[in-house]
Amino acid sequence: MKKTIFVAILATSLFACKAPAEKNAATSTSTTSVTTEGPDVELMKKAAESWASGNWDAYLSCYADTAISVHNTWAVTTDTTVTRKVSSYIDTFKKSREGMDGNVTINNSIYEVVTMGDGSKYGHAWLDCSWKTKDGGTSKTLIFNSYSIKDGKFTTEWPIYDTKEFDKLLK
Repeated sequence: MKKTIFVAILATSLFACKAPAEKNAATSTSTTSVTTEGPDVELMKKAAESWASGNWDAYLSCYADTAISVHNTWAVTTDTTVTRKVSSYIDTFKKSREGMDGNVTINNSIYEVVTMGDGSKYGHAWLDCSWKTKDGGTSKTLIFNSYSIKDGKFTTEWPIYDTKEFDKLLK
């Protein structure tokens, strides 16, 4: 019996002396959060729905005046040709609508906002889109868009999608 008590006291002492485990970004949930609801998610939905319906004023109202966009490329600080103001894309969006019969339909979507420990926010949207073409066909594409969010507006966006279906509309 004395041996059992001695082993229990020894084990307790050893565990009590062990340094606490360090938390790292992968295991800590107190510094970063992810949500699929709230005002920033609603902002992403508004931007997607406004783009899909061609409501350009509502679309642009989701973005800061200085917001930039990088479509389908990796932005590097030495290449200023790939980064453009979001508003500069509106004419291209309007031109692609000329080949559509109606609006874009968002068939499925996923939205999330990640808030980092320093308070910075990033939104992510996955959109399954389709539309009818004026020549009687249909087209579809998947779009992934990543946003930086500050003060209730998007400051950057980085959409990634296959351009071939949109290119057909511009011919």
